[in-house]
Amino acid sequence: MTQDEVAMITFALRWAPYGGGDEHILPEFGLLPTVFYRRLQAILMARALGGVEFTTRRGLLELCAVKLSGARSRASSAGRRETTQSA
Repeated sequence: MTQDEVAMITFALRWAPYGGGDEHILPEFGLLPTVFYRRLQAILMARALGGVEFTTRRGLLELCAVKLSGARSRASSAGRRETTQSA
């Protein structure tokens, strides 16, 4: 695992109990939260992570899924608002 991957997992583990710490992602990683959660999800799915238990990995994957589904919901509702306002 790279240092960046370790930092992302460590951050996610620290902030997961508090809803993810989205407001800290951009200053700490220079990434928007959706990009962070996509990368974290890819890391968790692509590798055997030594020292990360199955239940921990599953919990972080669930956090990513929730965060990414929320981002899609906000984007599609914003698109619906724009369409409605344009009409």
